[in-house]
Amino acid sequence: MAWTNDYGMRSQTRETVLTAGPVFYWLTMVIAALIFVFAVGDFFISWAEGHPIVRVVALITAAVIWLIGHGLRALMS
Repeated sequence: MAWTNDYGMRSQTRETVLTAGPVFYWLTMVIAALIFVFAVGDFFISWAEGHPIVRVVALITAAVIWLIGHGLRALMS
């Protein structure tokens, strides 16, 4: 009985399939992260000017976009 290493065969025959669900999830996650970073940056800039204001609309928008990405990933994967 000969010892065979079939790990190399599996990796050569395996195809990488890029489905739409994870792609949309990562895209929406990047957009939501950018909105969040800009909202936090705006908070610190307004804090330096003396009147800190949290942009709640921007944070809610980022959360909604992130949730849409989760929903698309669940539906399309």
